[in-house]
Amino acid sequence: MNNRKETEVRLMVLLGIIRQLMASREAKLFADLSLNPSQFGVLNHFTHDPQRSWTVTELAEVMEMNQPGITKIVTVLLAKGLLLSQSDADDKRRRYLNISPQGLRMCSDIFDALGPDISYLFDGWENAELSKMQQQLDKLMRWLDEHRDDIKKC
Repeated sequence: MNNRKETEVRLMVLLGIIRQLMASREAKLFADLSLNPSQFGVLNHFTHDPQRSWTVTELAEVMEMNQPGITKIVTVLLAKGLLLSQSDADDKRRRYLNISPQGLRMCSDIFDALGPDISYLFDGWENAELSKMQQQLDKLMRWLDEHRDDIKKC
């Protein structure tokens, strides 16, 4: 293997390890919170554009989850008053979901609760390192988002 291929493979291994370590850390951090990480992830998705409505189908697609899983999460978020639901005028089976003011507060409260650990995690990092990492992760996220179904195989 050439050096670039070795680096690419190592990056994928590191990302896998980081994903597992972050999932374990999330489980511990969310153990005492009122939402689990999946519920928070879906609710937080609404905060990027709080005025936008989403259908369950659209959420399932963008969150890359199956529809029954998203439906279960949405049901919990609706029951807690964190999301609002409005039926389509023409098709009562179709409903549009929005984040409620309570949902926006919940996201803010959870980030506040996670804040000390987030600061702890990055305590040894210089501002320039954080900025560079953010830029690189943003680039990776955009590429993955734009190439969701563009998979190369042997």
